[in-house]
Amino acid sequence: MKTLRVAGVPEPYNLPWHLAMEKGRFREAGIDLQWHTVPEGSGRMCQLLRDGELDMAILVTEGAVRDILLGGPHRIVSSFVDSALPWGVHVPARSALMNPADLKGVPFAISRLGSGSHIMAMLYAERLGWRPGPHDLEVVHNMEGAARRMAGGDPVIFLWETFVTSRYVEAGVMRLVDEVRADWPGFVIVVREAYALAHPGVVRDALDVLDRAVRDLDHRAHTIALVMQNAGFREALAKEWLQCVRWRVGRPEEAHLGALRTALKDLGLVPSEAYRSQVFLD
Repeated sequence: MKTLRVAGVPEPYNLPWHLAMEKGRFREAGIDLQWHTVPEGSGRMCQLLRDGELDMAILVTEGAVRDILLGGPHRIVSSFVDSALPWGVHVPARSALMNPADLKGVPFAISRLGSGSHIMAMLYAERLGWRPGPHDLEVVHNMEGAARRMAGGDPVIFLWETFVTSRYVEAGVMRLVDEVRADWPGFVIVVREAYALAHPGVVRDALDVLDRAVRDLDHRAHTIALVMQNAGFREALAKEWLQCVRWRVGRPEEAHLGALRTALKDLGLVPSEAYRSQVFLD
């Protein structure tokens, strides 16, 4: 058995991984897959990869590409969620902020610098006509941190996946005032280069197992029930979410990431000389 340390966020997008683990598919392939749930998101997982505490991670695409372009010792090995993520734009429910026109200049709550919530906040602010500085970004670590922050203090904006944050909207903690979708896939799988070089067969076999798990999922009642159990969604929300999700295991198209590279460079989130660097595992 070869050990493979994998991490992902506690969201239903990682359902194929969990199903394959529950069915023992990785063990059948000779892989001791050790799953780590990281609620702080992609920025934290990138740091764990850099520190050698993980071998593989499922990251939001913008976070993965930025960290690699900044010298992260890992590379994209596969697509995972080809559909674009619906990033909900949230404000405190008690605030007077009601629509996008009210948001210019309002600070952002982010899970971590380099996370999807940070990069998408910068992209969204650019569309509103301004660019946040360091003092406009407040680290809150995760959704729960964002919810606590919105309960007091001056208003902040928080971008996170619309369906996952819906419970906070329904509870009257946050108000959804907008939604933004990027021009690139939602999630990719990255692997540390050193691990991939040492254990190429493990990486290949793990992706084969995951591919079979993805192909086993469709929109049957059983899958809807699994999403309801995994994510805590009501049936109607689970059905709506499944209609928006397209899983795929396979090499991403470089063309799909061109807009992301350009956006990261234009926002000043990666240096110009690095934005065309190799992001895929050879």
